Amino acid sequence: MVEELIYEKLDYFKTRPLKSDWFSVFIDAYHCELREEGKMVKISIFVAVGIDMDGYKHILGYWVHKGNENLGLWSEVFQDLINRGLSKVFVFVTDNFSGLDKLLKKFFPLSDHQLCYVHFARNLRNKLSPKVSKEAIALWKKIKMAYDYDEGCKLYDQLLTLVEKNKPDYAKYLQKYKENYLNFLKYPEDIRKYVYTTNIVESINAGLERMRYDVGGYFGSMKTIEINLFVQLINLHDSWLTKPIPVLKSKAYDLK
Repeated sequence: MVEELIYEKLDYFKTRPLKSDWFSVFIDAYHCELREEGKMVKISIFVAVGIDMDGYKHILGYWVHKGNENLGLWSEVFQDLINRGLSKVFVFVTDNFSGLDKLLKKFFPLSDHQLCYVHFARNLRNKLSPKVSKEAIALWKKIKMAYDYDEGCKLYDQLLTLVEKNKPDYAKYLQKYKENYLNFLKYPEDIRKYVYTTNIVESINAGLERMRYDVGGYFGSMKTIEINLFVQLINLHDSWLTKPIPVLKSKAYDLK
């Protein structure tokens, strides 16, 4: 009886209508394993968080799929959000999964796509020598504090020059995604911190990781994943509705 009630609430939560306009949407995928009929099956869990034009954070949805993360699954996520009413988003914030930028433009051609700026710094440290990465991170910090998008572009070009001398292939990659890493600079300075990182969904993933650890390293069924995830997310969702981000509401008119 209790389980049936949870499933009713879960189903409504996952299919409920959404507002049409959103300031930002953050989406990330978490990967784990499920033990099914004695075999380990790979699972991809997508979670989407949105900040509305009044500054409130919402869990927009979550999607649990068997198999590895792929563009087909990302398409299902975008289509579901659209089917439920979401139509206008100023900026999507994601990791750089291969082909995702092009796919996002197909579904939301007018939205900015910001790649996680925190992961950008992590990649600079991992891909460059300690000496070069120190210089690169110094430029990364200057870009983050740039006055506007144009100034950020000039600093980014300095970073490209530095990287090109040491890792030409990586410099080509950074050139390709220049706009995606700098899109947050198109927004007012006091709201940029709400659009340049996927930390908001990665904290949810951390909760999933603790949940996985608590149940022995893998999940026993899709039902276990669905129910435990729903309970975690609905509690978080409800707590967010009491804590708006005032600065976003004050900037809403300017953004429109």
